Parts: sequence; C-alpha cells; structure tokens
Amino acid sequence: MRRALDVVRRDVRAHALWPRGARVVLACSGGLDSLVALELLVRLQRSLGHTLAVAHMDHGVHSGSEKAVALVQETARHHGLAFASRTLRVPPGADLEGRARTLRYQTLDELRLELRGDLLATAHHADDQAETLLMRAARGGGLEALAGIRRAREGAVVRPLLGLDRSWLLVCGERLGLTPHQDPTNADLDFCRNRLRHEVLPTLEAAIPGAARGLARTAGLLSDHTGALDGWIERALGGGLRLSREDGTLTAWLPRSAVPPDPRLQAGLLQYVCRKVGVSAPTRRATDQVMVWAVGPMTSPCSIHGLTIDIDGDGWRFRTSGIARQGCAD
Repeated sequence: MRRALDVVRRDVRAHALWPRGARVVLACSGGLDSLVALELLVRLQRSLGHTLAVAHMDHGVHSGSEKAVALVQETARHHGLAFASRTLRVPPGADLEGRARTLRYQTLDELRLELRGDLLATAHHADDQAETLLMRAARGGGLEALAGIRRAREGAVVRPLLGLDRSWLLVCGERLGLTPHQDPTNADLDFCRNRLRHEVLPTLEAAIPGAARGLARTAGLLSDHTGALDGWIERALGGGLRLSREDGTLTAWLPRSAVPPDPRLQAGLLQYVCRKVGVSAPTRRATDQVMVWAVGPMTSPCSIHGLTIDIDGDGWRFRTSGIARQGCAD
C-alpha cells in the first residue's frame, strides 16, 4: 500500500498532473481499479494538496448496475466526498466500444463541471496501457497511436495510476478489504480489449515475465518522444500556427513559408496539427492523400476524416469537420 502511494505521489509531481489546491473529480465505476484509485487519492490529499470528488457513470447495459451506483455513492459518503452520477444509454450498432467511450467522456466532463472540478482523473493503469499498445500496434498505428494512454490530455483528463499494474491494485484491494462490483461485460470476449486482457496478455506474460510492464514502459517512452517532437515543431514554427474557433469549428492557419518542402516533414506537421485541433491522427492512406494534394495545383480543398485543408491567402488552413473530434482516442 505504501509503495503504491509513493508511486502515485511521485508520478503526479513528476508529470505535474495537478497543482496544489486543485479539485480532482475521480471517475469511479465501482470496480477494483477505480475503488483502489479512490482510496489512494483520498490518502494523498494532504501531501498532494488536492480536494477530491467522485463521479459515477451507469451504462445501464446489465442488470445489477444499480448496485455499483450504490457502492460508489456509499464509499464517497464514507469519505465525506461530493458525489454525482449519470445514466448513459448507447444506441446499439457498429463500433459500440468507440461510441460508448466518446459518450462516456463527454458525460463525465459534464459531471466534472457539476462537481466544480478542475480535472477528471481516471483509474487507467499499466495493464490498460499494455493492452492499448498491443491493440494499436496490431492495427498498424503510427507513433501517435503507439504512445498509448497519455498521463494527461486536453480536456482536463489525467491518469495518475499509470505507474501501477493490475497486480499491485489487487494487493491494495485485498489489504483494504474492498469488495468491488463485478461488471459481467468485462468477461465478454466479443470485445477486443477483453480478449487481449483474458487471452493474449496472460500468454505473453507466461512467455516473457513482466511483458505488461515492459509494454507500458514502451508506450511511456513513445509518449515522451511525441511530446518532445511537438516541442521542436512549436519552436520551429515560432508561433506561426494560429488557432481560432467559430460556430463550433476549430481552424488552424499556418503561413505557407512554415510548411517544409520535405514530404516526410510535412507528414509530421500534419500529425502535429491534428493533435493541436483535437482530430484523431490520420491514417497512412490519408496522410499520403494529403501529400499528393500538396504537390499538385491545390485548386480545391483536400478533405480527410475530420479535417479539411485548403490554401487561404498566403497560408494553409486546417478546419475541423466536427465528425472526427476525439471523445477519447485513448
């Protein structure tokens, strides 16, 4: 328990996840991970200087979910913490996981504001990071995708438990005598992440002990690399990228003189702009499409999923379409 507290305290400080005096709203499902996160963050309030509140999302997809609501509410009351909950209904259809994730984060942000929170914290941990890296690598993701779950991302979301793996959380749960809610959907192998969790990672761990921690460490290194790369791009642009918002559309404008002639650097710049405007990283095919457009006459805009690019006077203009805004790519 002490070791887990030390790891979370160190990571919050080292990565400046929140300042002293911040009000942190924890997204708590009632499962083991989030209940342990709640207990850790309660105990760290004095040393880290934050106040804590609790938000719960009831997906309403299985009977008995009301028990999770009651468990989280009672735990929050026990610690004297403000609590708010919301029921989320996701219409059936394709990409249920992706649509549920987007709606979940939108609603959690509403709960954060209701609880007057500065930040939303989630209980993502190292095993979640390993699963994410494997899933994105198998789908052919680039550097941005392989950076995995960020410790902090735009939209005031932080992940203070990424330095802990599931085995640590199990030990903490046992030491604390917690009785978490068991969500039956977590065992449903129709979901890709569940198959990774229950079938792929255990096999990998048997072959390479410590594989999950190693994968999580790799994602962290790639995330640091991406952050450093963004820093260099910002320095090279010298403040040339201008952002504006009108009628819900976010626009980025860049002087043509700042666009490098090398197609490889243009591809990196495109990835950077997508991160700045909150659009999911373009696929290799979409990037190639933009590169072909860039060496042509450019008489008409170039559209890729979530982004329209055209020439505006002496510069390039990037406009979000609103259809591919990231609810939470990670």
